[in-house]
Amino acid sequence: MGKASEFTIPFKGLSTGFHEFTYEVNHLFFEEIKYSEIKKGQIEIGLTLEKQETMLVLNFRIDGLVEVNCDRCLEPFNYPISGEQQLIVQFGNSFKEETDEIIIIPENDHEINIAPFVYEYVYLLLPLQTIHPENKDGDMTCDNEVIERLNRLNKHNQTDPRWDTLKKLKKNK
Repeated sequence: MGKASEFTIPFKGLSTGFHEFTYEVNHLFFEEIKYSEIKKGQIEIGLTLEKQETMLVLNFRIDGLVEVNCDRCLEPFNYPISGEQQLIVQFGNSFKEETDEIIIIPENDHEINIAPFVYEYVYLLLPLQTIHPENKDGDMTCDNEVIERLNRLNKHNQTDPRWDTLKKLKKNK
């Protein structure tokens, strides 16, 4: 995931204190991830690494666009993402994920590959449901042909009468 050398930080050679890194994430990054819902994107990652004696604190700033498929019409569109995440890396005997924000790596490791964390943080910035945004007039920007076809199919489907009765009860409340 991600070119190993591009997203690998050799922290053993760094002095104690703050260090800044920037990364550009594009379609090549996402192509390497099997079964990724994100296929394309143009994202800038700003990383501040604070090296301490007993741990590393990594603060990620993520800004950019990712191409996702609309859950309503299935057409791709660019979705803007922006956010911050923090990862604390402690040293121990073996690799272990303590929590979502804290991992432990072996004391004798001298570098860390941040590519899996970059993908995870980008993915976490997506909403549960991705739908085309509305235009300036407040109108839906989904593919009209697909929406019309879905509406026609929906009209032909008969509903279960039990659900109709339940809907009536809900409306009467």
